[in-house]
Amino acid sequence: MNTKSEEPPYLLAAQAGSVVRHLYSRLRAGEPATAADLCRTIGALQQLADDLTQVLPGLQAQLEESLLDGQIGAGDTTGEAWDKVADVGYSLAQARTGGLLLAAELRVSRRTLGELASL
Repeated sequence: MNTKSEEPPYLLAAQAGSVVRHLYSRLRAGEPATAADLCRTIGALQQLADDLTQVLPGLQAQLEESLLDGQIGAGDTTGEAWDKVADVGYSLAQARTGGLLLAAELRVSRRTLGELASL
């Protein structure tokens, strides 16, 4: 299955947020969540997590290019600017690792939910 979406990540984030809010409002109102609601929510979150893990390394590369081009970090010393870029890079790498783990767990949840729904 191809996990890379054609949608831009900001649109995926908006769609996933909308699906999650819809499910949350149903649960808050005391309505039971259907298997379809859960699958849709998990699927949207999985797609977003998968795509974000693909985008994050590119963000680091663009940040480094922007620093080299002088577009960012002009008010800092060279060492300070690189330290900040390295800090952001570390955070992006950690976010990517978390996203990979999240996407894997969401795939397992979705598969298990599908098995439960078919019983």
